Amino acid sequence: MKTISHSVEETKEVAKAFIKTLSPLPHHATIIELVGDLGAGKTTFTQNLAQELQIPEIITSPTFVIQKRYVVPNHPQFKTLIHIDAYRLENPNEITKLGWENDLQNPENLIVVEWPNNIQEHIKNSIQIYFNHIDETTREIKW
Repeated sequence: MKTISHSVEETKEVAKAFIKTLSPLPHHATIIELVGDLGAGKTTFTQNLAQELQIPEIITSPTFVIQKRYVVPNHPQFKTLIHIDAYRLENPNEITKLGWENDLQNPENLIVVEWPNNIQEHIKNSIQIYFNHIDETTREIKW
């Protein structure tokens, strides 16, 4: 799917449409790779995805802590949203110190990774969403 978003509200609708198409994997976590430049809308998309999952916390980028976890209160398959920002990782193996292997084994985990290229060797069977910054308010989003 490819769409153009002209606002945060439109990005929310894209996240809503995306979550409806998402089928959890039966034997390991579902991984979503968010690919795009700084300011392309990756964190905004994650915030809207979290709203659709009825997560009550305010979602912010985990740039400095690398990873944040949120309980998903009412979803039939996903119980935890793990939001990772791999931008600051200098070595791909640093992700393993955060429990990556254990997180992958749980099919109730939904893992959203910003800057996945920094840990690409640790990601398998993922869904890629691409964000293209067109102008101040317009983004192209495709998966």
